[in-house]
Amino acid sequence: MNLVVVDTSTRWAAVGLQTDSGDQTQTVWRSEQNHGRELMPAIVELLDRASVRPSEITHLGVALGPGGFSAVRVGVSTVLGLALPGNLPVVGVPTHSIEAFPFLESATTSSPLISLIPAGRGELAWARFQSALVEIDEPETGLSTIDELLTDLPPGSLLCGEGVELLPRNIDPEKILSGEPPTRSPVALLEIVNARIETGELTPITELRPIYARPPSITLPKRPR
Repeated sequence: MNLVVVDTSTRWAAVGLQTDSGDQTQTVWRSEQNHGRELMPAIVELLDRASVRPSEITHLGVALGPGGFSAVRVGVSTVLGLALPGNLPVVGVPTHSIEAFPFLESATTSSPLISLIPAGRGELAWARFQSALVEIDEPETGLSTIDELLTDLPPGSLLCGEGVELLPRNIDPEKILSGEPPTRSPVALLEIVNARIETGELTPITELRPIYARPPSITLPKRPR
């Protein structure tokens, strides 16, 4: 199995590769809103590094968001473009699940794990994981301002994710599990996708679509006068 995973949820983008031999390699970079230009060269460079031809890709995984509206769409559409010609198996993973994955064992009913992702407009997309036994793709989710989030934060909460860096500096450091960005590792995405492939939990191509922090704005065309 040659598995390629893609994450363009935020300005911190990543590509990961796991080869037939089980070797894993990755590329992580900060994109200045140029995901569309940068993603395919990053994938090609990673494949070249491992001496894998694009035609030898057998499985794909992608972060679905939430994150930047256009950024998330770049990753999903690229993976669709790679998967469709050969009908390759694909696994879509919510970005909150990738943020939370390294810390899930710390989550308990009394100390829920809250993943935070910047959503623009001074807001944070959040997901609450109550325990490691809860399905990783089905946490409670929402969108809040920083003040709203801190007001409603359950006692004992543990915080992770890229959005942590936007919180006030007076937050108890023992509550914060993530370090400096980038907070999401393509290795974590590889592990999640591997587990889904082993259990047959693939994402149908027709259901592979971005998860947005807020509904996209649609402007109706103006009627001619």
